[in-house]
Order: sequence, then C-alpha cells, then structure tokens
Amino acid sequence: MKNRKLRTKITIRVGILLILGGVILNIVVKNIIDYSSNSTIKNDMIMQQNNSTEFINQYFMINGKNLDKQNLISNSPNIAMKLSEYSNSTIGIYDVNGELQYQSVKGEVNKSINAHIAQAKNNKAYIYFTQENNEYKGYFAYPLYSKEELVGIVEIIRDYNEIVKNNSNIYILFTGVESFFFLIILILTNLIMRKSTRPIENLLKGVREISKGNYGYEVLEYTNKDEISDLAYEYNKMRKKIKKQIEVTHNLEKSRRDFFCNITHELKTPLTSISGYAELLQTNYSNEKFRKQAINSIEKESNKLNNMISSILEVSRGQILSKEKSEFNIGIMLNKVSEEMKIRNNNSIKVKLNVEECNITGIYDEIKSLLLNLLENAYKYSIDYGDIEIAGNKKDDYYNIAISNKSCNLSAGFEEKAFEPFIRGENATELEGNGLGLYISKLIVEEHNGEITIEIVENVVKVNVKLICL
Repeated sequence: MKNRKLRTKITIRVGILLILGGVILNIVVKNIIDYSSNSTIKNDMIMQQNNSTEFINQYFMINGKNLDKQNLISNSPNIAMKLSEYSNSTIGIYDVNGELQYQSVKGEVNKSINAHIAQAKNNKAYIYFTQENNEYKGYFAYPLYSKEELVGIVEIIRDYNEIVKNNSNIYILFTGVESFFFLIILILTNLIMRKSTRPIENLLKGVREISKGNYGYEVLEYTNKDEISDLAYEYNKMRKKIKKQIEVTHNLEKSRRDFFCNITHELKTPLTSISGYAELLQTNYSNEKFRKQAINSIEKESNKLNNMISSILEVSRGQILSKEKSEFNIGIMLNKVSEEMKIRNNNSIKVKLNVEECNITGIYDEIKSLLLNLLENAYKYSIDYGDIEIAGNKKDDYYNIAISNKSCNLSAGFEEKAFEPFIRGENATELEGNGLGLYISKLIVEEHNGEITIEIVENVVKVNVKLICL
C-alpha cells in the first residue's frame, strides 16, 4: 500500500487548522457584527425617543396647550400621524394604562407583540426586536412624562432591514474573502511543501537505489543552507564511502582469488619438477650423470620453492601480524642497506647516493625489508656497468625515497601492474625470482600510511616511496 505523501499530510493538517481558525474567526466577527447592529439599533431608538419627546413638547407649545393625560389622548391622531411622517415609522399613542389611543402605521405591524408596552407601563423604556418573513423590525415603547407626571406611552416601530442586511452582506463578504485567502494559503502551502519535500523524495529514491545496489545514484545538493541540504550532503558522502568500500571489498576479493590461483600455479611448477625427477631417479639411479643432474635440479627447485614460501609467509605476516612501531633514522638505514647491497652484488654497477638523515616512526624490520627488496630489484635488473641512483630527502611532512636504474626489454604495460603479485617482466625470465617483491613492498608502504609509485621512461625505472616523517 502506497503511503500518503508528507506534503499531502501537512497540507491536510494546515487545511484543518485553517478551517478551525476560520470557524472561530467567523464566530468572533459574527458576534462583533451582531453587537454593532444591536448598538446601532439601540442608539437609533434612543435618538427616536429624544426626537419624538421633543416633537410632542413642541407640538403642545405651538398649540398653546398643556401636555397632560387628557390633551395627549385627544391630540393623539394628529401627533401620531405627524410624528409618523417625520420619523418614517409606525407611531402609537397609549394612555397610562397601556390602552391604544391611536396608531399611525407604516408597513406591516404584528399586533400580537405587546411586551414593550407592558414594560413601558412599568415605567421602563423597552426594545423588542423581531424577524418575520425576512423583515427586521424594532418595537420600542417608553413612558412619556410632563412635569414629572406620567401622561402616556409612546410606541415607535421602525424597519431595520437595511441595517441588518448591510451587516449581513458585510459578514458574507468577509466570509468569502476569508475563504479565498484561506484557499490561497492552502495552495501556497502545498506548493511550498512540494518544493521543500522534493529533496526528501530524491533522498528516498536514492536510498531505494542503494538498496537495489545502484551506488552511482547521486542526490542533487540544494544551495539552501538547512537541514535538508545537510542531509543530502551527508547522503552523498555516505554513498561515496559505501561505494568505495564495496569496490575495495570486490578488489580485495578479486586479489585474493587471483593471489591463490597464482600461488597454486607457482607452487605446482617446482613441485611437478621435483616429483618428475624423483620418479626418474627411481628408474635411473645407477646413471651417475643423470643422478647428479636430477639431484641438482631437485635442489634448485626446492630452493625456489623455499624462497617462494618465505615470500608468501612475508605477505601473510604483513597482513596478519601487528608489530610495534618505533622511531629510527631512515637516512642511516638507507645508507647501510646500500652498502650491504654493494657487497652482495656486482661491483661493476655504480651507485650514486644522495641521502638526508631523517627520523620516522615505523616497523624497523619491515622498512629494512622494503629497502632491500627495492635495491635488490635495482641491482638484479640493471644493465651491465649501469648506474643506480639512490636519493632520500625530507619535503613537507614526508621522507621521499627515489631509486632509479636503467634496465632493458621491459614488458609493455608493466608499469600499470608492477605491484600485482607474481608479475614479472620479460627481462626477468632467466633470473631467479617469484614476482612478489614489489607486491610485498607495496603492502609494507601502505601499512605505514605511505605511497609507492613506479615510473618507466626510456627503460629507466624509477621507484618513488613517500613515508610520513617526524
């Protein structure tokens, strides 16, 4: 089942919040509008009360009459009609007992409504508001006094359709505008979330690609300096590291398979030779000449096998054993190893030394084995009366060793695979060796967090080694 997208969830939640906020806001606005309407109507009724009271007082003053109970009743038709025309309202004149004396009607009036009259009889001004057939009317009654004597009750019935409908239209307009803006906010929220969650979707796709074994899928890193861009950066960093580790694992597995295949092949050759000569000796032991030749061959192949096993053990020791490192002077070691190799090898080869002294931290025996391997190769594969140049100097935080010699008949592409196990050049076919020297040298250098490279230019072989110095 496909999960609902994050942006959809957030948009729905924002929508719910907007709806709840809109409902609450509408209730508040409705109450404000209703309060405003009621206040407007109440103020209007108070104004009508003041105007009508003043109108009645002026009426009696102009006509030279006193405002009392009898005169109010006798003049009620004229007062009601004139005041109705003046205020555009229904006007009723009542006696002090609440009996209707005359009513000038404007529009429709509900005769059954008399709560306002009852309150006016009790000496209270009272407003009663009704809504019938979309007609909004206010029924207002107040006691009329003259010289602090109650002379009657005045009723004013006014139509407030316009005020109520205007306020209702304002409320409807507000609701419409509010809904429009809420819809715009919801759409913008969805668009913003779509843009914001796109990197997350890309990350999710990247994780799925990794689960399928596709470690080349790279997530676009956005320029926004936020947690999502940091997550994309960390994802790419993790992906590259995983990819590199898997490639290293595959390469190690391939190297392991190739290594053991080569070991099987290299060990089988001398063993086959030894086994063959041993069988022949059983049938030709009396042949002195053949016996000596067979014994020499067996001895030669045994020595070759012994050397090969020693080299394999050296490789295993470098990969398995963890020796304690110590501080020593590699310049002095390089000079001593060079002198030792001069004594052991052909003195016709000239050696040029340019070595600086420098202390490094490493496994003493392994570094010495490294130098012996490199110098032995230089002596073994140099041309007669050639030169070997040995340089050692400190640069930055590294001690750089360069050993170069001129050789001949180098195999094409040897430079690229020189550090692989059991690789030998065409110029080594007639010389003793097993093709593990440079491979072992590389393992030693890597164990010391250094670098080793080989350059071949016009049959001049140069091996460069970089080791961390103190």
